[in-house]
Amino acid sequence: MLTLARQVILCDFDGTISAFDVTNTLCRLHIPKRWAELEQAWLAREISATECYEQEYEALGLRKEEIDAFLEQVPLAEGFFELLEVAKELGWEFHILSAGFDYYIERLLGRHGLRLPYTANRLSFDAAGKPVFAFLQNYDLQCGRYKAPCAGCKPATWREWKGRGYRVAYIGDGTTDFCLADAFAAERGEGDLLFAKETLLRYCQEKRIPVHPYRSLADVAEHLRQLAAQEMLPPAPACRP
Repeated sequence: MLTLARQVILCDFDGTISAFDVTNTLCRLHIPKRWAELEQAWLAREISATECYEQEYEALGLRKEEIDAFLEQVPLAEGFFELLEVAKELGWEFHILSAGFDYYIERLLGRHGLRLPYTANRLSFDAAGKPVFAFLQNYDLQCGRYKAPCAGCKPATWREWKGRGYRVAYIGDGTTDFCLADAFAAERGEGDLLFAKETLLRYCQEKRIPVHPYRSLADVAEHLRQLAAQEMLPPAPACRP
């Protein structure tokens, strides 16, 4: 029977809480060829994540009014409200952990009257409506997966919660979650959980990282319900010799 007093859900935002990745979708719609080139350069460690973002938005040339209009069309992912309800019911804190931008988180959640804590990069706009970035600085110079600086180090935030004695459940879907999956495989504690779909799920399966597949966040909510019920059961009595 697992008895941990503190537990938190760390949840990716783009493509996990939002129905699709905001930046990637903008790029697919407006600059597909240039976007593919930049993404390949990032994966090949020719440019950093911060350089990739800056060059993508420079190529997009979109201003605040256009970005706001697009954000109005972005729905939240299926099962998100159910997950929040179950988290509250079972005593899981909820924290968004994103390699994307605070502006998107606040705009999308704000449409539904939600305010949730998050770790994310900052996006603001200058007087002409041009995007201005302030990136998270917690990157690991010893990590060789991507060229530094990253747009925030997810394993660093995961370790902060672990260091405070939390059981952590992480939910993600994409390439920026690979480093966290590696950290989870190497350093997970009793009761830690990893939920994945799409690109992240394929990565975990290829690397044989323990993972719980999901299709919608309702699946995650149901898994947490079932897990809570199992963990409340007393241990089975020892067999007599």
